[in-house]
Amino acid sequence: MVTGTAFASISTINRGGDQSSVVPWSAGLGSLLLTLLLAFVGPHNSTAQWIENEDLVGPFVDNEPFELLFLNAGSDNAILKIRPLSEPLRSPFPDQGVLIFEFATETGEQLQVPYSCIKVHKTFNDLLIEEANQWLAEKQYAPAFRNLLYVYDHGGKQNDSSVQSLRSCMFIDATDNFRAAQFELALSIFEDIYARTPDFQVPGIDKRLIEIILLCYDGILQKDFDAHEFATVQLKMAAISKKYQVEAQPLTSKWERVFIDQADQLMAQARQFVVAGQGRQAQKASRQAEQLTPNREEVKQLQAEILKAFPLIVVGTSQPPADADGQRLDHWGSRRVGRLTKRTIVELAGLGDEGGKYVFLNGTLMQTDELGLKYRFELTASPASLTTPPTDAYMISSRLLSAANPDSSFHNDGWEKILQDVEIRDSNQVLITLRVPFVRPEALLNLPYFNPAQVTLTPPSNRSENFELGDLEKLGSQNGSYILSDIDNNFATLESNPQYQSLPERQHPVLIEQLFPAASVAVDELIKGNIDVVDRVPVADLSRLKAANGIVVRPYLIPSVHMLIPKIRGELKDNLYFRSGLSHAINREVLLQKSICDGQEVSGCDVLSGPFPIGTEENDQISYGYDLKIRPPMFNSQLAMVLVDLALRPTPKRPEKIVLPALVLAHPSSSTATQAAAAIAQMWNGIGVETTTLPLKPGETIPSDDHWDMLYLEVTMEEPLTDIARIVGRHGIAKDVSAPAEQTIRDLSYASSWRTGCALLRRLHRQLSVDLSVIPLWQIKEHFAFRNTVTGVGRDLIHLYQNVDRWQIDIYGTEEEE
Repeated sequence: MVTGTAFASISTINRGGDQSSVVPWSAGLGSLLLTLLLAFVGPHNSTAQWIENEDLVGPFVDNEPFELLFLNAGSDNAILKIRPLSEPLRSPFPDQGVLIFEFATETGEQLQVPYSCIKVHKTFNDLLIEEANQWLAEKQYAPAFRNLLYVYDHGGKQNDSSVQSLRSCMFIDATDNFRAAQFELALSIFEDIYARTPDFQVPGIDKRLIEIILLCYDGILQKDFDAHEFATVQLKMAAISKKYQVEAQPLTSKWERVFIDQADQLMAQARQFVVAGQGRQAQKASRQAEQLTPNREEVKQLQAEILKAFPLIVVGTSQPPADADGQRLDHWGSRRVGRLTKRTIVELAGLGDEGGKYVFLNGTLMQTDELGLKYRFELTASPASLTTPPTDAYMISSRLLSAANPDSSFHNDGWEKILQDVEIRDSNQVLITLRVPFVRPEALLNLPYFNPAQVTLTPPSNRSENFELGDLEKLGSQNGSYILSDIDNNFATLESNPQYQSLPERQHPVLIEQLFPAASVAVDELIKGNIDVVDRVPVADLSRLKAANGIVVRPYLIPSVHMLIPKIRGELKDNLYFRSGLSHAINREVLLQKSICDGQEVSGCDVLSGPFPIGTEENDQISYGYDLKIRPPMFNSQLAMVLVDLALRPTPKRPEKIVLPALVLAHPSSSTATQAAAAIAQMWNGIGVETTTLPLKPGETIPSDDHWDMLYLEVTMEEPLTDIARIVGRHGIAKDVSAPAEQTIRDLSYASSWRTGCALLRRLHRQLSVDLSVIPLWQIKEHFAFRNTVTGVGRDLIHLYQNVDRWQIDIYGTEEEE
C-alpha cells in the first residue's frame, strides 16, 4: 500500500514538470489548488485506494465490480482502484485532458487525473478474464467458468475474445469430464454448446458434437443399466429419441438390442432356477426380464409357467416378524405376521359407531339379556372359512376360564374383574355370566385356540407327500391359514398351513417377506417391479407411489399413535418441571410436516395431545377416547429452558442444585422412529439437555435393561377402551402414572355403557396431560401399496393379511379394485 507520505508527495502536482496529479474535480475550477487538493484528497480518506498488485485478492467475481488505473513512472507507478467508468476508456488514451473518476469504496467525491499519466486501464471484465486464465492454467475449471460466464453476461456477448475464452473453458472442462467418465457433467456443457452452435467442432476430439453428446448419454445409460435401473434407462431413451430424433436412432437401437439380449439371458437363468427348485430366484429373474422388455409375450409366458410352479408374492417390510403376536400393539411386524399365523377365538373385523366390530370365527357370540350380564357362544357346523381353526365347547370354556386365572399365561386383568361364571350348555353352546355389565366384553376375548404344548395335528390327504409329520412340531401355535415356515437372513417364508384344505380355484401363493433397511427402499423396489406389496409406506413416499403406473395405494383403517414414555433416572425421576420442559422443547408440527411428511399435507397425520388416536376425516370412529378440548403441547424453547432450570434449582428439602443429567432416548428399529428420535434428541440438546439415541434390536420395542431415560413408542390401538391399560398403568408400558389416572384405568374395567367409557377415557386423557406419564407426539395415517398384479387385497384393512385367503396373482395386471 502506498504510504500517506508518498500520497502527499504525489499530490503536490509537480513531478519532473509532468504536471501529473490526482486532484478533486470541481465544476468551474480552472487551476489545481493545493489547498483544495489537501482538503478533498488527503491521506485519511484516499490512501486506501492506492494499492499494490499483491493487494488484489480474488475471486473478483464475488466482489463489487471495480476497475484499475495503472499510472506511469512519473506518478510513482501508482495503481488506483476506481468505480467502473460510465463510458469505456479507449486506447490509445488522449494526449490532452483529464479522466474524471471516483474511488471504488468512497462516494460523493469526483476526482481527475490527466490522461497523460495513465499507462494502463483494466476493466472488471479484463480482470475476470485474467483471473480465469490463471485458473485454467491450474485446471480449476469451475471458478474459471464462473468468471467467464459473468463476462459473457455483462457485455462479453459481442466480444469474440470473451466468447472464445468462455467456450475454451467449457470445452476443456467438458472434455476432461468426458475422459474421466463424468458423463453428466460433460453432457450439460456439450448440450449447452450444441444449443448455440450445433456444428461446432470440439478441439481434441475427432467427432461431431452430436456424436459426443450421444456418447455421453450412452455412458449415463450404462451406469443406470449396471445399477438395474431399467425403467430409468427406458425413460431416458424415450427423452433422447424425442429430443434428437433421427440423430438418436443409432443409440436407441443399440440399447433396444442390449435390453433384448439381457432379457433373453435372464429368461434362461429363470428356467435354470425353476429346474433347481429355486422359485424366488426364478421369479426375480423373470421380473427383471419383464422390466427390460415390458409386455413381451415370451416373458409373460415364462412368468405364467413360474407362477404355476411357484406361486409367490413378495412383500417388502421394514420390521421383522419378531414373536409373531397379532395382539402386540407396540410392534408392527409382530402384529402383521401374528394376525396371519395365530388366530384368536374372537377377532376385530372392522370399526363401528360404538367401538370395534368383533367376530367369533366358529359361530356367533351374542348378548342374551337386557342388562348385559349374559352372553352365549354358539358354534356352527360350517364355519365361515375353511381356514378357521377347529374348536369345541370345552376348549372355549377352558380358554375363558384361563383368561380369568392370574396364574395363566393368557391372564387378562379386565376379564378377571368382570367374569362370574362359564357354563357348557351342550356341545355347541357356552354360556357366560358377568359380575357387572361391561360395554365391550368381546374386546377382552382375543384368546388363542389351544395350548401350543398340547397341539395335535394330522396332515390332510390333499397335501404333498413330502410333508412329514415331524414338520407339525415346528408349527407350534400357528393355526392361521399361513405358517411362518422359514426365516433366512432378510427373507421370511409364509406358506399355506397344511392342516387346512386347499381350494382348487385358489392359488394359495407362498408369501415371501423381504426385510429392507428402510421402508423407502422397499418402495423403490415396488416401483421397479422387484416386489409385489409394501406393508407400510412412509408418508413421504405416498405421492411418488400414487404417480407410479400399475401400483395401488390404500390407507389402513387405524392410524398409528406415537408418544414418548419417560423413565428418567436419578433425582429428576418425578420432576414435572423437567418433563414439561422436555415436552415444550419438541417442535411437533415441524417434525411431523417437514420431516415425516416431507412437506406434504396428509389427512390423518396430526399432532396429538394424548395417547389416543384422533381418527381421520374419512373415519373418526376410533377417536371416541380423544378429548378435543386438550390442546397439543406448544413448542417454546425459551419456556423449555426456564422449566428445566426450575427443575434443577435447590429446594428446602434439597439444598444443592441438581446437576443436569445426560439422557438416553431409546427407539425401535423403524424408519420413522429412528428419524424422529434423532430430531427430538437434537432439539433437547438445543436447550442444553445432553441427549443420545439408543436404537433397539430388531423386534424390540422396550429396552432389555434400565439404561435409558425416554422411550419412543409407536402403537396401533385397535380398541382404546381396552388397549389403553396395556400402554399406561400398572399393567402397561408406562407404569409411572398418578394415582387419579390409575383409578380411572381401574374404573374403565367396569364401564357399563359407551357414554361412561368415553367419559372415563377423556378424563384419563386430561389426567395424563397433567402428570405427563406419557409425552404425546402425533398420529400417522398408515398406508399399504401393491402392484395391480396382486388381486383380492381389499380395502379398509386393519391388518395387511386380513383377506389373504383371497389373494391371487395375475401377471397381466388388473384395473384397481372397486
